[in-house]
Amino acid sequence: MFDLSSFWDVPATAEVTPLDRGGYNNSLYRVAINGASPYVLRVYGNHANPKYIQHELTVLSHLQARSLPFAVPAPIPTKRNELWAMSSDGRARKLMVLLPFIPGDNPKENDLAQAESAGEAMAILLGGLREVNVRGLQAPQPYVELGRVHPLVPDAYEAMNCLGSLAPNSVKKRIDAILEYLFEQTKPIKALPQQLIHGDLITGNMLMEGARMTGILDFENCTTNPRVMDFAIALDAWSWDALGTGNEWARMDALGRGYARVSKLTDAEIAALPALILMRNANVLMHLVGRFLSNLTPYVDIENWLDSMLKIDAWLTLNKQQLLDRAGGW
Repeated sequence: MFDLSSFWDVPATAEVTPLDRGGYNNSLYRVAINGASPYVLRVYGNHANPKYIQHELTVLSHLQARSLPFAVPAPIPTKRNELWAMSSDGRARKLMVLLPFIPGDNPKENDLAQAESAGEAMAILLGGLREVNVRGLQAPQPYVELGRVHPLVPDAYEAMNCLGSLAPNSVKKRIDAILEYLFEQTKPIKALPQQLIHGDLITGNMLMEGARMTGILDFENCTTNPRVMDFAIALDAWSWDALGTGNEWARMDALGRGYARVSKLTDAEIAALPALILMRNANVLMHLVGRFLSNLTPYVDIENWLDSMLKIDAWLTLNKQQLLDRAGGW
């Protein structure tokens, strides 16, 4: 599959097999070497721009020096003493990094002990990211810049029109209403405390052994955003499948308890949570539409995301005040 020996000091006989926990945009492979600890090969499928990866790797380098209680990816230098390699299969050039294997499994959304641990780890990570300086490097766009998520979707209001008749008019109108609300919230969102955040703290980017966080992965979306955005993303990721069942509250409370062990949300950050949850969903939608227009994502992926996004919007309409009240108690 891959001959890594031309890039790294690994034998040509190294066994490279796909990992189950590969991401949506990128691919992960286990690299097994007889008599040695395994590695992980990460192949970027979303871009092949070294400027973006330089930002990500600089962040990781700073974090590795901060003695975090969990691991973050630590790229292994190539034979040329670079932190990434560029492969080519004749059709596309792809960036690759080789990483030490971090033990653990992705946490389960319904495991409250793991949710509480995740909330605490999130706050610890944000504390470390607050001290990282990446000025001068090309970073991803912040979540609030919906028109800059994907070059093929420069106007967020046109995103649904790009889908033509695939999306029903009723869905288009509801999404446009969400976008209108988010644009109204742009000014207060930009007024929130800003710093580098992870940007994608979903369960798939966390590794745990029991309730102990062993690693946080995938810093590709790390950029300056409202500090509370990571918490809003986690609330969405840990609870979306339980929305409307009543079980979502225990998961959210567990995240909040864990976060509060290290840091406290301000009143303004709490008030912004509903908008930020929707902002994250709208941002992913822009990305998916752009990938669809590039023939990289099937429409069914967009359809599923739209269904989820409208479910979240409906839940927030009914439960916004209860969410804010409970968050005030965290």
